[in-house]
Amino acid sequence: MNFPYPVNVRFRPIFLYTCLLAWLLLTSSLLSAQLAIPAHNGQWVHDEAGVLSAQTVAELEYMLKAERDSTSNQIAVLIVPSLQGEPIEEYALHVAYDEWKLGKANNDNGVLLLVSIQDKRVRIEVGTGLEGRLTDALSSRINRQEISPYFRQGDFDSGIKAGVVGIIKAIQGEYKNNEPPARRPKRNGSSILTIIIIIAVIIFMSRRRGGGGGAGWSSGGGWFPPIGGGGGFGSSSGSWGSGGGSDFGGGGDFGGGGSSDSW
Repeated sequence: MNFPYPVNVRFRPIFLYTCLLAWLLLTSSLLSAQLAIPAHNGQWVHDEAGVLSAQTVAELEYMLKAERDSTSNQIAVLIVPSLQGEPIEEYALHVAYDEWKLGKANNDNGVLLLVSIQDKRVRIEVGTGLEGRLTDALSSRINRQEISPYFRQGDFDSGIKAGVVGIIKAIQGEYKNNEPPARRPKRNGSSILTIIIIIAVIIFMSRRRGGGGGAGWSSGGGWFPPIGGGGGFGSSSGSWGSGGGSDFGGGGDFGGGGSSDSW
């Protein structure tokens, strides 16, 4: 840039420093605008949205302490007004892993129940030590069947209590699935007849080749290929690490096990 007067050259460094200072202030304001996480401070129910009664908080704290004392499983509840655009999965991991460090060392037995009121989102974040019992499917079922019906009525006290009870029962293997089974589609008679004709043609052709041992057949195994191939549904990965403390976490890594749902 060409300045009309040579004296203005002296102000170029000042201008650059001003721009740098403005950029630093803008960056710091954006960082401070990120969703804050309350300190744990030995409290296992954090209602940052103010939707729970004092009695409900006290009941939940008593229930969660009893679970910790009897099983060492660490379950925590966090309710926030809004996620401010942050994905609930990332925020849940940030809370449970970076800040609260739920779960005992070598047990990986922590659970976070996270609720965002304005976003109408709920997530159960599960440590790997409990994923075999509190599966992704059960977590989603608890969100949809136990928590969401109360939340839709504006009854957050009953919804949170029902969710915590469902989590504990699932870990204990006592949670019952009241969801009606999916209805199987009726088989079409013509489809069955088609399958029978195809099988008969294959058998006839194999015998003409002198067979019984043609390609695609095995002794007693038939011609149908194996279904699956070693896959599965809803697998979740990850591990929780080391830590300690008589009544508070010190956990480790989270792998994203659990479920996020809306109400």
